[in-house]
Amino acid sequence: MSGVWTGYGSILLQFKATEIAAGDGVSMVGWTLDKTALAAFISLIGLGIAAVVQPLVGVLSDRQVGMVSLRRYPFIILGMLGLAVSTLMFGFVNSFLALLLVTVAMQVTGNTAQGPANALIIDHVDDRERGRASGYLNLMRLIGSGFVAMIVVFLMSNYDVEDAPQWLWYSVIVMVAVLLATTFYTLLALRVRPLVEPKGRPPLSDGHFPRERGKPCRPSPLDSRLRGNDGGIVEDWDRVRYYFFLLGMAILIAAMSATQTNAVFFVQDVIGLDNPARGGNYILLALVGSAGVVVYPAGKLSDHIGRGVLLLMSGVMGAVGVVSLLLLDADSLLKVIPGVIGIGISVGIYLSVAWAVANDLVRRSRAAGDLGLTSISGLIGAIAGRSSGFFIGGLNERGLDWGIDYLGYGVLLGSAGLAFLVSGVVFWLVVRGD
Repeated sequence: MSGVWTGYGSILLQFKATEIAAGDGVSMVGWTLDKTALAAFISLIGLGIAAVVQPLVGVLSDRQVGMVSLRRYPFIILGMLGLAVSTLMFGFVNSFLALLLVTVAMQVTGNTAQGPANALIIDHVDDRERGRASGYLNLMRLIGSGFVAMIVVFLMSNYDVEDAPQWLWYSVIVMVAVLLATTFYTLLALRVRPLVEPKGRPPLSDGHFPRERGKPCRPSPLDSRLRGNDGGIVEDWDRVRYYFFLLGMAILIAAMSATQTNAVFFVQDVIGLDNPARGGNYILLALVGSAGVVVYPAGKLSDHIGRGVLLLMSGVMGAVGVVSLLLLDADSLLKVIPGVIGIGISVGIYLSVAWAVANDLVRRSRAAGDLGLTSISGLIGAIAGRSSGFFIGGLNERGLDWGIDYLGYGVLLGSAGLAFLVSGVVFWLVVRGD
């Protein structure tokens, strides 16, 4: 699924947005959308759907009873199969309306699977190993994203809407094949377990039992303060900490979304590559490679030294990486790569450690529903980050009047660097409260 979202959101969507904007164009309330604005609009529509579907389906899976995994199982499998069909439909997209409808279908089906899948670590993994599990989870996500995205970038480097349209279909078929293969693997990998344990095993605070390695689990920070039959959080400070965590996520996702959404345009406009897909392959390799190197060790290390320091380090590294792109004269890929590596290290630490923090803070009995709230945080961050596409073109033109080249991209990178730094501080303050 991560590979499909990366291949779609970072590559295929931008190619289609460029084609549609260059053709008949898209006008809304008297405003003609350029390629960056169109990509931003479609992305935000999709994320809005995700913010509704993911927590809703997560809550539905929490309410199923009987067997661990079985309550998540139908949603995950049917959602992944639906995403495969929706992705296949992308090959037929040739207009704004078709692009919008396919995006809606992909988001509904994909997040039907993602909402319940969010709770699998809490369902299956000992509390003391959530950092390691989160690191492994996100290592697999990076491998999937990098593997699929690099293939799609390579295929799309040969694409031409008139002379070689078949390369789009090759890209779509690769993504669908990966989805079908991993859906089949998921059928085999999700082991069904009862919600009761052998006699003599004490339940946790909300009535669930530790299930891994045959030893008691330490409740997560908020679990130990749960009261009442509904498992509600009764201490205001606990709520504040969780809301500040979601705020930190929104800020960081704003930075990541802004840079991701405009990466191909930056390579095309600022560096000046005639074929941005080829250059994007090297950038993607540096980003995914650096993130992949640190994502598992960071998660495992956070189980031993704590999560706050690592998240603060993540924010600093991301800020340094982004600002280096702003300060250097990025007229070649070689000058861009060090900054991309810094961003990759930041993202790798964040992916594993922040997800472990989220698993620490949610209620065990409502894990999928509570973790689904992160999709709302993601939507808020994405609105802030991807809305940059509406302004970059105008700021670039205004900058020419002032003698400043690519003012829009400069504002984008400066804002993203600040967002990385602020998010790291917010995460550190939240985790410091444990």
